[in-house]
Amino acid sequence: MILHFIYNFEKVSLMIILLDNFFKLRDKKQFFLNPYRKGVIAMVCTSVKSGIECFFMNRDGCQFNGGACHKIIEQCEGCQKVMEFPTGKYCISFPEPAVKWRRGNCNMATHIKVATVKTNEKINPLKASKRGIH
Repeated sequence: MILHFIYNFEKVSLMIILLDNFFKLRDKKQFFLNPYRKGVIAMVCTSVKSGIECFFMNRDGCQFNGGACHKIIEQCEGCQKVMEFPTGKYCISFPEPAVKWRRGNCNMATHIKVATVKTNEKINPLKASKRGIH
């Protein structure tokens, strides 16, 4: 068995070719590498978000519930994490966006501004002088 490596600098990919003793092709695998994360093989989605790196992808395909990501819901409209693909609009952060909206706002939503309420509390002047707040 002969193992042959081919590294392509333009595509940042690695091709592993396994040959038998008679130089006939036994197996051929191609891996896409991310130059910023050495030693990590990127798993690119092939089901609905083609070309996007996905946590649920492996050799056998998408391992998420149902074998594919779910489309966005109406609360997601206007978010910067939504991308449009030929099969529809999908969130690039979560495979099922409806779950993130069940108990209130999505924690990754970029189109929602959370207003913080500042209250005027009375501060003990003795403690404030010790802290250096005047």
